[in-house]
This record gives sequence, C-alpha cells and structure tokens, in this order.
Amino acid sequence: MKVMKKMIGLIDKINLFVGNVVKFILLYMAFTLLIEVVARYVFNSPTIWVLDLAKLALGFMGILGGGYAFLLDSHVKVDVIYGTRSVRTKAIMDLCTSVLFFIFIIILLWQSTRMALDSFALREHSTTVFSPPLYPLKMAIPVGVALVLLQGIAKVLRDVIALITNEEQEYENLQY
Repeated sequence: MKVMKKMIGLIDKINLFVGNVVKFILLYMAFTLLIEVVARYVFNSPTIWVLDLAKLALGFMGILGGGYAFLLDSHVKVDVIYGTRSVRTKAIMDLCTSVLFFIFIIILLWQSTRMALDSFALREHSTTVFSPPLYPLKMAIPVGVALVLLQGIAKVLRDVIALITNEEQEYENLQY
C-alpha cells in the first residue's frame, strides 16, 4: 500500500508540475493577442502571425493540461447516480469503467504517436499565410495522452486503496 501511495504521489507531482507550467501559456496568449489588438486598431497594421501562434498555444494548453484536469477532477461528469454512493461503491464503479478508459487511452496514445511521427517526418506546416510548423504541437499530443494515462493509473490505485480501506483517498500536498 505504501508503494502505491508513493506512485500516486509521483504521478500527481508530474501532472501538477506540467499543469502549473502550462498555465503560463495563457499569459503568452493574452500578451500576443494584446499585440494584435494594438497593431490592428492603434496602428492600423494587423499581423499575420498572432492568431496562428495563439491557436497553437491554445492547442498546447488543451493537450498538455488534460492530466492536470484529471488530477483536479475537473473533467465533465454526471453525478446523478454516482454522487450518492458509498466510497466502496464509487471505487467499484470507477474500477469497472476504468477498463473502457484504458482501452480508449491506449488506442489514442498509439494513434497519436503514429500521427506525430508522420507529421515530424513531413515537417508539417500550417496552410495559412504565416505557415507555422504543426509537428511540435502534434508531437505534444502523445505526451499529453501519456500524462492522462499516468493520471488514470493513479486513479485506479486510489480506487484500489479506497476499496480496501473504505476511505476516499485525498490528493496530498497539491499547490494550485
């Protein structure tokens, strides 16, 4: 049980670190979009690069923030039936549905890795006028999926501990 808790803590720390780093992408997006607004409306000279880079930044935020969102239990879910159940029943339900999660996430990891390698091999670029490279974003997809997979493993370990102890496992030492 102690080993499982250490694994959970390590996975949580990884996703917490990545999530806290990815938060700064929002500042980058706000700054670049401010540049666009000033350039367009103050100097009457719109840019061709800001919107492309803002879209890429949003992509990185969404892709790499998935594990962090899973860690914070921020994904959308329906608690009509689940919310009223005991800790053990919730753990059993989560363990049963985790099979579907792992099937989906492993297929997603496999296919996103194939797509990322193809994009890297082609040095894929956007079809816009600015034409930024897309392969760094596409290579981030398997990384983001792997972070969600790791957090899914931590969730299963938490559910196993909850099943054994009948106590909900808290997230320890999380600094938001």
